[in-house]
Amino acid sequence: MAFFTGLLDLLCPPICPVCGEVVENPAGNHLPICSACVHKIVTPDGQFCRRCGGRRFVVANNTDECARCRTTPYRFKRAIVLGEYDNDLRVLVLRMKIDRTGILAFSIAKTLAQYRRSDLENAGADYIVPVPMHRLRRADRGVNSPDFIAEELGRSLKIPVVRHFIRRVRPTNLQHTLSQRARGENVADAFVWSSPGFRDRLGFRLFSSSIAGKNVLLIDDILTTGSTCNEVTKVLLSAGASSVTVAVLARAEGDYRRSSG
Repeated sequence: MAFFTGLLDLLCPPICPVCGEVVENPAGNHLPICSACVHKIVTPDGQFCRRCGGRRFVVANNTDECARCRTTPYRFKRAIVLGEYDNDLRVLVLRMKIDRTGILAFSIAKTLAQYRRSDLENAGADYIVPVPMHRLRRADRGVNSPDFIAEELGRSLKIPVVRHFIRRVRPTNLQHTLSQRARGENVADAFVWSSPGFRDRLGFRLFSSSIAGKNVLLIDDILTTGSTCNEVTKVLLSAGASSVTVAVLARAEGDYRRSSG
């Protein structure tokens, strides 16, 4: 197998999706993104909040929370972030959102799995759940990048990926077009628990016990105000999940940045 992999790399050398250069020694680092570009998109440890993943408002104290965390009611336990939604990572993520092959999503997810492996493993996740896309938007865009990211993380961490737990029941406006307050209203009650379960005598679905007491790793591509992940977390916790940790490729500061500095 190693011979054929080496032959394939020789005939069709892997190209870095960020800079377009040939990736040297791909079998050695297991990453399709070259080392120079990795350093451009990965935020170094110690430069982001351990609670919400924000970079700009980290404060030196003995807690895991920054000033924003102390005033924002995050339902999820913490956020694991690869990098800041800016420059090269922003361009890469925007391209990823329309890449129906999933190649870009897999590439960045591999980087997330390697550079945040300790944090991801410490989440103790029993299941990986991607944030779902409404069927109308999926029909238009053709791809839901969190699905690809979840698949790659599941393969790397050896954790089952479950897509049927959560369903998006109504279309919502694009979050990046809205204010912080409007984002929360936009996704309110947009998700429901949809895992198969028992029904009572009146036909109402009862929560399945399959998630009861389990830890969930919730996957999205970008985290800004946290409204979407908060809403999905609410549904998961209501269904009996013990904890929810969010993992995203990029952290955008959103309205908090504009109003705070």
